Amino acid sequence: MAIVTFSPDFSCMKSSAKAFTEHWGSSPSVVASAPARVEIIGNHTEYNGGTVVGAAISRRLEVACSLRTDGVIRIASDSVVETSVETFQEPSLPDWTRYPLGVFDELRMLEIIEANIGFDLSVVSEIPQGEGLASSAAFELATVIALDALAGSQARSSERSSLVRIAHRAENRFVGVPCRLLDQSVAGFARAGSLVVLDASTGRHHLQAVPENISLVLFRTHIHHRLIDSPYEKRHDECRQALMGLQKVIPGIRYLAHLHPVDIVAYDVILSETLARRARHVVEEQRRVGGFLRALTESDTSAAGGLLFDSHESSKTQFENSTPEMDFLVQKLKEQPGVLGARLSGAGWGPAVLAMVDSSFKDESADHVATSYEEVFEASSPWQRTELSDGARIEWQN
Repeated sequence: MAIVTFSPDFSCMKSSAKAFTEHWGSSPSVVASAPARVEIIGNHTEYNGGTVVGAAISRRLEVACSLRTDGVIRIASDSVVETSVETFQEPSLPDWTRYPLGVFDELRMLEIIEANIGFDLSVVSEIPQGEGLASSAAFELATVIALDALAGSQARSSERSSLVRIAHRAENRFVGVPCRLLDQSVAGFARAGSLVVLDASTGRHHLQAVPENISLVLFRTHIHHRLIDSPYEKRHDECRQALMGLQKVIPGIRYLAHLHPVDIVAYDVILSETLARRARHVVEEQRRVGGFLRALTESDTSAAGGLLFDSHESSKTQFENSTPEMDFLVQKLKEQPGVLGARLSGAGWGPAVLAMVDSSFKDESADHVATSYEEVFEASSPWQRTELSDGARIEWQN
């Protein structure tokens, strides 16, 4: 759930294949792409063993790649970085290169890629940076399916679920961000018109169809972040401390999200006020996820949307991962006709707000929300309607 730091003017400029040819003077062997993701509901339930719901949206990142037999590694975005199979683990390399290099490292350890094999790679992205849309997972998934496809004729081709886990391990181990599986699962498994529902305690997922009469609208705040610089790890630790405290009086529990709200009421006295609020958010959010999925199954979009508003309120007051900018957008959206629900999307602390709307939500209403935001914060709040997209895929291969 970190971000890839591309320059703003690099977004959507050209295809990765064209960029590859301009940089390296030859055609790539494979082109692969992966989508941005939004978290629908299940805020911070994931690393607490709960269920989280996400979706891929129509913005994508694309890589073009060829293998090399001389051990050289070259990666190009708006700049070019060159390293080798002997030196690619050096910490002095730019942070954004750690996503493809982490994937490469995992594939080497699994002997999917041979020890002396390097690669050339170019990347282009239309995923806005720093807005909680999991550009890192898109980069990892596009890279892993591209490299795996190229290595398949020499070694073995992996199952999609294995590639998702390789990308996840790369971010945990090589990049150093303790994210869970949602970002990579959405990037790897998503299908158009469906949500990805992940049970974090087992790693299993399924797809949930979305009623045809609802769609998603994203509003950006002017606050950008990097997860590695945010209070994410602190919240992670607070939840761990809350679980350890509750395990003293509720033997056998492994995950906060598996507790019943009654457990928190009965035993939160043994926790500090802060830890009790963190635990309460997780436990109640897990219940909201279940209610949201049931409501969608029953086509009760009003109930589903109401749970999104409830989720945001809990994030604001109990988990404290919202911001005044996000709170303002959610409140203004709540006042607009056609908005079924809205909440912060992603880990929080600034980047984006997600609205679930029906067909009566007009562009004029979105413009009104954006204008109101600018009047208050003296900064723009760009918005976009988006479609639910497919996950990572090979675009073409020689």
